[in-house]
Amino acid sequence: MSTGIIVMGHGHFASGITSSLELIMGSQPDYEALDFPAESDKEDLKKRLNTVLERLERNEQIIILADLFSGTPFNVAMEIVTEEPNLKLYYGLNLGMLMELISRRMFQGDAELSEGLIEIGRQQIGLFDPEAMEAYTETGEDEL
Repeated sequence: MSTGIIVMGHGHFASGITSSLELIMGSQPDYEALDFPAESDKEDLKKRLNTVLERLERNEQIIILADLFSGTPFNVAMEIVTEEPNLKLYYGLNLGMLMELISRRMFQGDAELSEGLIEIGRQQIGLFDPEAMEAYTETGEDEL
């Protein structure tokens, strides 16, 4: 099974996170970034999403990742996802979550692709603890 990936977000979130992804992991096949700049509107975004979906239609499934729940990019994607069983929609995207998804697509295959993806996203959020880092550097053990 092949999987296409679409990243969507407000402003230039999608192209920004894609730039970071490509810096770390290189350019990705069957991957599209769809920005929602201030001068755009819901109908324009919907047209552009449909165009991207047509480009990726050869994939057996398409995963759409939105920046946040209930924003315009999410809402536009949600309208389409409810009608298409091969589409999955995630929200709350962060770079660690995106990198994990790309790694899984490259090395594990599509069956386990989105399994645990939300938990991976959560694990990428935290508060840095300087004391834990100090203990880590002193002992060489992974105490973080």
